[in-house]
Amino acid sequence: MKTLIIIRHAKAEQGFGKDIERKLTDRGQRNAAKMAALLKEKGYRIDRIFSSNSERTMQTTRIFAEVLRIPGSHIRYFESLYLADVLGITETIEWLREGENIQTLAIVGHNPGVTNFVNDLTHAGLEGLPTSGVAVMEVVMDDWSNFDAAEKRLVETFSPKD
Repeated sequence: MKTLIIIRHAKAEQGFGKDIERKLTDRGQRNAAKMAALLKEKGYRIDRIFSSNSERTMQTTRIFAEVLRIPGSHIRYFESLYLADVLGITETIEWLREGENIQTLAIVGHNPGVTNFVNDLTHAGLEGLPTSGVAVMEVVMDDWSNFDAAEKRLVETFSPKD
């Protein structure tokens, strides 16, 4: 059994420069720290984080990494996760090499991709993962190379408003 944690980036500035360069607001930074602390409180231990390469997702990732004490060597930024759809997220997960000892993987990305990903794979019917929202999934498999065919189940979701 593996755990996949899907995180939507925190609240970002509106209308300043290029979309990929948008930074987190103060509220977004606080909410990201709050959600990371909640993951820690619930006992989740993230082995790797894969993040979009947008400024807001990288900032969100750094906040989660700081709170959860995840070393920088366990974080990878992917251009392919920037505004990725379900297939793009799946293909990024499949980047993990067979035999890697990763129990829990976190993906930090964007809507609608992250919400569609959770809904398509678990039939959860989420209306939309809010900014800083987290969805925790169980994936029934021994190795990440079997991700596509594995059974997936939504365990819980939470957001800063919970």
